[in-house]
Parts: sequence; C-alpha cells; structure tokens
Amino acid sequence: MLIMNEHLELLDLIVADVLKSTPTTVKFFISQHIDCVGCRLSHFCTIKDVIKTYEFDEQNFLETLSKYDIQQL
Repeated sequence: MLIMNEHLELLDLIVADVLKSTPTTVKFFISQHIDCVGCRLSHFCTIKDVIKTYEFDEQNFLETLSKYDIQQL
C-alpha cells in the first residue's frame, strides 16, 4: 500500500511523461477507457486532471497505477 506522499507525487505527474517513462501504463489507460493515449493534451494534463475528468475514485485509481512502478523523467 502506498503512503500518502507517494499518492501526492503521482497526482502531479504529467500524463505524457507517465506514458513515455513507463510504457506498460498504456494498457492501463486504455483498459480504463481513458483517451489520453495519443491525445495532444496529455502533455498538459496531470494524473489528478484525469481522475477529476473521468470521475474515478482517486484512491483506487492511484493504487492500481502505482503497481506499474512509475518512473519519473
């Protein structure tokens, strides 16, 4: 389980950076029906923006995303 600081770090990551640094997350975004893969706005959106826009449960989304061992650029 993640500690809160790690959650906060994930929330501020830019989606395009996540997809580029950890390509395995592409499958996760597609499986969640998130249109970020290939979207030009992904260079400006944060994970927090995605959670808010798609109305995901923040805790569940971050716990699942954290399993991908996100590498920061």
